[in-house]
Formats: sequence, structure tokens, C-alpha cells
Amino acid sequence: MKLMNFHSLAEFIQPQVQQLSGKETSINTLVVAIKRFSDTLSDSKSPNASGVLKDARISLSSGIVDVTIRAPRSQFSAIVKELSEIAAQLSEFPHIFPLSNSIKLILPAEDYILIQTRMEHLKDAATQANVSKLTLNLSPHAEMTPGVASYITELLFRNGVNTLDAFLGYGDIIMVVDDKDGPLAYDVLQREIQGPNK
Repeated sequence: MKLMNFHSLAEFIQPQVQQLSGKETSINTLVVAIKRFSDTLSDSKSPNASGVLKDARISLSSGIVDVTIRAPRSQFSAIVKELSEIAAQLSEFPHIFPLSNSIKLILPAEDYILIQTRMEHLKDAATQANVSKLTLNLSPHAEMTPGVASYITELLFRNGVNTLDAFLGYGDIIMVVDDKDGPLAYDVLQREIQGPNK
């Protein structure tokens, strides 16, 4: 992105390079190496956001709770089964993401209150309340574009939105942001979807 002073970076990394290589290294040699590396990065194409996101649809939901249930993997299927049995009473089926040592739930606050009393596992769950959920439905073309999820989270970051959680799967990107950042995140992504001419 041409935002870094190569000479300053070379001075900063020189001790580490010398330690790793076991050889004396000049600043000029490091500057040349950094420049070559930088040139290879600028040759790689990042996705054209307006083209990739052109057919995407976005929705914003506020009043969401981001829940982390810590449990051994051996209990995951029982927890998901329990959630599925309760789901008929909820306003919408919760987003369920099994991770290495926990299960993430993204669901409306009123649904969380309803299932919290019925599920033993939720008594010790960590929750983030007062968050918003952005759901981005991608076109099949965008889904196959390398780096599109990274581009979207980086785009939000550049516009002052901190993404608390992001999950990608089957053409959807689910992002969790602070409630106060929800409308800004929606506007930023909507502008990218509409493209520069709209």
C-alpha cells in the first residue's frame, strides 16, 4: 500500500534478520529486499469490491446477543440437538458456529432470554449483548473470489467499524459489530454493493 518507509523498516528488523541468518546485514541490502517483496505484493490483485459485491444483499439486525458456550467437543452434538429442539419457539433459528473448544451462537436478545432458562450449558456462557448482526448474502461469483471476506472486514476497519466476530459459509458472511456501529457498517457495505455510479 506504499504506506511504509522502507529504510525505517530495515533499521527496525535488522537485528532480527542478523540473529536469524547469523550474518551481518546492511540496511541497504534489507531495503532492496523489502522493495522487491513490496513489488510482488503490489502485483497481486485484490478483489474489485464493486464488481464482486455487485449482486450481494445485506441486512442489519440490532438487539443481538453473541454467545460463547465453552464445552468439550464431545458435548457439541448434544448442545446443538438441544438448541434445535428449542428453535421452534424462537423468532428465528440461531446462527450456530462450532469452533475448536466452544460453540458460538448469534441470536436476538429475546430468543436468548427464552433459551437461557432452558439450557444448562448457557448458565456459564460468555455473552456480548448490545451488538448488531450484518448478514451479507454473496453471489456465487463473489463466494469464489479469494480474499473477499478479508476485504470486507478491512473495509469496515478503515471506516471506523470494529468487527467483533465474522463467519463465512455457503455464500453468507455473518458479522457482529457494536450496536452503535451497525448503521455505519451497513452504509459502508451498501455503498460498495451499489458501486461508484449510484
